[in-house]
Amino acid sequence: MNIILSILFFIVGTCLGSFANVCIYRLPKGKSIIWPPSFCPKCNHEIFWYDNLPLISFLLLKGKCRFCQEKIASRYFIVEFLTGALTLSLFLRFGISLEFLIYLIFVLSLIIVSFIDIENFLIPDCIVYSGIGLGLVLSFFYPGLHLSSSSRLVALKSGFLGVLLGGGSLFIIGYLGGLVFKKEAMGGGDVKLLAMVGAFLGYKSVFLTIFFSSLAGSIISLILIFLKIKKRTDYIPYGPYLALAAVISLFWKGHYFLNFLID
Repeated sequence: MNIILSILFFIVGTCLGSFANVCIYRLPKGKSIIWPPSFCPKCNHEIFWYDNLPLISFLLLKGKCRFCQEKIASRYFIVEFLTGALTLSLFLRFGISLEFLIYLIFVLSLIIVSFIDIENFLIPDCIVYSGIGLGLVLSFFYPGLHLSSSSRLVALKSGFLGVLLGGGSLFIIGYLGGLVFKKEAMGGGDVKLLAMVGAFLGYKSVFLTIFFSSLAGSIISLILIFLKIKKRTDYIPYGPYLALAAVISLFWKGHYFLNFLID
């Protein structure tokens, strides 16, 4: 039964990944994510349902549009697989629970934000502002989100402090970096993204997110520069590193190592 459920949740995750791809393509362009139905961005031909099956259609079509034969961006396959894998991971970590549903929404938002930032150097306000509000509301109505089994006010305080510390810490880092390097060191979108992370995960997880995002950013940036994919002077979006670190913080939430670091 667990194997069947695991496969089912992975499939559900890939379907959510397909929706995430729609958001990633349309939100930066100011287009509706509901209408029109999926279409090829090259020839604008509507995509039939059997050509829109997550993962499978990409492989069967060999990564090309059925009509114009133009290549389909590999991002579509990557996002569907990544969302499926993370949905499965959340199921294995939290089971069928309210926590699973809440964190699934959170992780899906992080995926959408990350790939929009990679492609457009932009973090959409509609997602991060909605995420901050939703995180605070859920903190009050579901204290377990912040490991509080009794007090809604304690959980709301944790979420509110998470917003302040998350957004405030990056704002200060960006301000000081701007003074030192004479250029923008931290985008406003990154500040709001970490505030959203704080709303969902609480102020304690903000510190772990900052640590892991800095570590991941340094390592991956060095690799990209070494492989000559990026130059030292190129702008590298920080949103994906924050999102990666937030996912790590999420799965380590309540872990003894986290408690050791910040208690």
